[in-house]
Amino acid sequence: MEYELLSRGLAQVVMESGALILIMLIIFFGNSLTLYIVLFNRRLRTVPNLFVISLAISDLAMGVLALPLPLAVMNVSRWPFTDSACQYNGFIAITLAAASIQTLALTSVNRYFKVVKPSLYRKYFTMRATIICIISSWFVATLAAIPYLATGFRMIYHPGKFVCYYNDTSWWLGTLIIIYVGLPNSVIVFCYYQVFKTVKIHQKRLQSTQNNRSNVSVEDIKITRTLFVVVVFFMFCWAPYMIVDLVDVFRGYWSMSREVYTMSTFLGTLSSAVNPVIYCFLNPSFRREYSRSLGLRRRRTEDRCSKRAVAER
Repeated sequence: MEYELLSRGLAQVVMESGALILIMLIIFFGNSLTLYIVLFNRRLRTVPNLFVISLAISDLAMGVLALPLPLAVMNVSRWPFTDSACQYNGFIAITLAAASIQTLALTSVNRYFKVVKPSLYRKYFTMRATIICIISSWFVATLAAIPYLATGFRMIYHPGKFVCYYNDTSWWLGTLIIIYVGLPNSVIVFCYYQVFKTVKIHQKRLQSTQNNRSNVSVEDIKITRTLFVVVVFFMFCWAPYMIVDLVDVFRGYWSMSREVYTMSTFLGTLSSAVNPVIYCFLNPSFRREYSRSLGLRRRRTEDRCSKRAVAER
């Protein structure tokens, strides 16, 4: 696999490096803008958006702290850094990926209580309690790599993934996939199944009784739909990566071609870039604030005023 990396032509090196640079720019710009509009807009500083902030921080950190080293590897076709840098790269990437999925699991629990158990929602999901839960989830995320390193295992450079990572042949990887991927995904599936089942029951009840009163507001449904789409895209992006890891764990060696490893790594990286796009398309409040922050909303208003003035003449 090392030979396959070294034997890449110039065009392939430029294409792969250019694709990663583009993803990194989208990650930085999109998530920075998301953090800006949520933190500086009082109307958007809500409990559900605390999870949006947590996701944006983990995604932004992935682009700024974890991806520059793999970008260098793509350009020089080898690991040009020290072993300490390798341990850092593996630790930070694994921690941030774990923090993202922990946040998504907490988000699904939030939506479960908001839609299925609304009477308990205000009791459990205050601003303070939610912040404590998010901070705790980040602490748990660090445990995905710290015990591995503390017990003498080392991150190793993977030429196909361009990153330093767990030794795919160790029992650690299979165990941590179960704990940090299997359990959160089980929580997510259970919570959203209950949420959409409840929404469907409410909609049928409204249609049959012609009664507009409901415990589930239209706004809650929109927020839930947006956050669910975020989960779906996250799983879509990371599923190939996890499948490849599991196959290697069972086989006991790196059994795939370099192209498979590279593609799964790019897909996983893409998950840090898509969330702002999802918010823009599915959440009118975010779309409005994105436009205002970029000056597009003001321009559109001025254009409408100009056209109105011309028409009046």
